[in-house]
Amino acid sequence: MADLQLNVLKPSVNNMSVRVFVRAAGLDFEENDVYGHTREAPFLAKNPAHLTPMIEEEGLPKGALWESCAIMQYLSNKHGLTHLYPNEPEKRAMIDSAMFYLIGTLYPLLARATYPSLGFAQYAGEVGASDADDTAKGAAQKSAADALAEPLAVFRDSYKEPAADVRGYIQYVKSQAA
Repeated sequence: MADLQLNVLKPSVNNMSVRVFVRAAGLDFEENDVYGHTREAPFLAKNPAHLTPMIEEEGLPKGALWESCAIMQYLSNKHGLTHLYPNEPEKRAMIDSAMFYLIGTLYPLLARATYPSLGFAQYAGEVGASDADDTAKGAAQKSAADALAEPLAVFRDSYKEPAADVRGYIQYVKSQAA
């Protein structure tokens, strides 16, 4: 059994980033699909936020860490993965910017556009989780899907020329998608 346990929901975009990252980093880990179990007592005892991805590893203050970007930063720092997360403040700032843009702008639209079709629960306060009729929910989903073009273009245009230190990671991601 590997020291690093990675708990995921396989269809999740947030989970995919960490799943690809641990492979690109060459880390020894065991992947556990926790679909349908994140609200059960054993999972909640480790992760009261019931979020994935989540890693479990000895030495973490509570034995577990969730949030994809926090996991990737932690593993990079712990294992000295400077080829994936450089020490130079300027290069690291660009990676941090991409991660924050992903979670703050791109992912919310992606969730609104895709979660209804995937059968995932919608976030509280979203039209998809409301008592709105199916027409309003469909219009909200289409609006989010249409809005994805802009942040995808910003992401492509702002981060298409990555630092040489992270090109290998991006090539790995592309090879996995092919």
